[in-house]
Amino acid sequence: MACVLIFVAFSLLWAAFVDATTLAASTCETIEKRVSSASRVTYPGALSPIIASEATGHWFLSSNQVPACVFEAGSPGDISIALRVIGRDRSPFAVMSGGHASNQGFSSTKGVHISLRRLSQVALSPNNRTVEIGFGQKWVDVFRKLDGTGYNVVGGRVPGPGVGGFTLGGGYSWKTNQYGLTCDTVKSFNLVLPNGTITTASERFNRDLFFALKGGMNKFGIVTSAVFSTHQQPPKVYGGLIIYPSSSVPTLLNQTVAFSSGSTDKRTQIITTIGGSPTGNTALALFFHDGPEKPSSFAPFEGIPHLLNTVKSQSFLKFVQSVPSELAQVANVRGAFATMSTSDITAKFAYAIKAECDRLGGLMALHSGVTVSYDIEPFTKYGEFATESAYPHRTSPLPLNLYFSWANKLEDDYWHSQMRESIQRLKKVAIEDGIYGSDFTQYPNYALAPATAEELYGIGNAARLRSIRRRIDPDRIMDLVGGFEI
Repeated sequence: MACVLIFVAFSLLWAAFVDATTLAASTCETIEKRVSSASRVTYPGALSPIIASEATGHWFLSSNQVPACVFEAGSPGDISIALRVIGRDRSPFAVMSGGHASNQGFSSTKGVHISLRRLSQVALSPNNRTVEIGFGQKWVDVFRKLDGTGYNVVGGRVPGPGVGGFTLGGGYSWKTNQYGLTCDTVKSFNLVLPNGTITTASERFNRDLFFALKGGMNKFGIVTSAVFSTHQQPPKVYGGLIIYPSSSVPTLLNQTVAFSSGSTDKRTQIITTIGGSPTGNTALALFFHDGPEKPSSFAPFEGIPHLLNTVKSQSFLKFVQSVPSELAQVANVRGAFATMSTSDITAKFAYAIKAECDRLGGLMALHSGVTVSYDIEPFTKYGEFATESAYPHRTSPLPLNLYFSWANKLEDDYWHSQMRESIQRLKKVAIEDGIYGSDFTQYPNYALAPATAEELYGIGNAARLRSIRRRIDPDRIMDLVGGFEI
């Protein structure tokens, strides 16, 4: 009898899978027939490995899925057509900008994969005070197009992150001390609502939706572009990477804590990364100053014994391109980010992070571990630039980013649980040191799924987001796409 029940259950699951696959294929065919020549629909079997990687490939290979088709959207009008078909058929779908999302299924699908990469405009206004940026490109591409204009935007810090997900998740930047998060610099969003309506959201029009898109991520429609405030960019910045031996980690941590509490220059930022390995700690630091000369606050770091130093005066584009983050992608067979925020960085908290690296480094070889790292990100009081946003940041929270990767799919649950346990241990230390409160939220772009809306946005903002979603998406079309639940 048990065997019969198992067979029946398997048959029902298989039938549901086949039905979903058939439905998605049918939806793809309908979209292909209805959209304009500005767009293209392709199918996995027709794509070369290189093109397939460009269309659906993610930072972590564990975030990839093979879709029924890839819809490369060439216009908001074609996205409107596609959303109406998807909503009618109730087909699963995904929307991908840069593919940097680490949570599985957030920007990938076995249904209709909507790629925004054809939406790649970077159009400065006549007075250069704003720029419209298409959501289908990576930030490094935007910086390349703005290079030499004398103007820049508050965008991503390293090669890899896309404009879309980064902006909709908030957006910590090298310019955050000076201008706030990326979402704080958005003047208006251009988007297609779940019902296919093409609209805009700004401070004056669709104000609730404007609030929701600033940190609320992908549950309110498909954003095709946004208009951002610009600022003048010095021809040269001073920045680069320093790699340290494990023996220098204590001094590096001490100087990072001192920098966090003592730096008042809003043009200056660092990221200190401490990693674990079976043989001891690894460490590096990224330095940025929005001007050509070395700031005095960097001097203490130069006295620390190091293995490599690339810090120099260079263009902003060259600086971002010099960060070797994409080299790590080769090793990122599987992986994830996780996060918590604090109000300050204390020595006790910094050394607790080191202890986590030591503990987990000893476990890596047993569980196919490739990377265990923690990014410490000091900022000044950037909350003064905060706008009304789904992601609350007026109190200038400091996000900690956990970045783990591993090789074996069977170890997914192990490493996810280790990330969560590590966060809980660090929270305990932060509470003891008075730098964490029960109302602190998680930065959406670093958060590990599943995270509740309250954990990401706080109780009040979560309730407001649910109200907005009920109004603009009563048929719950955006339930068909991955992402955090609102």
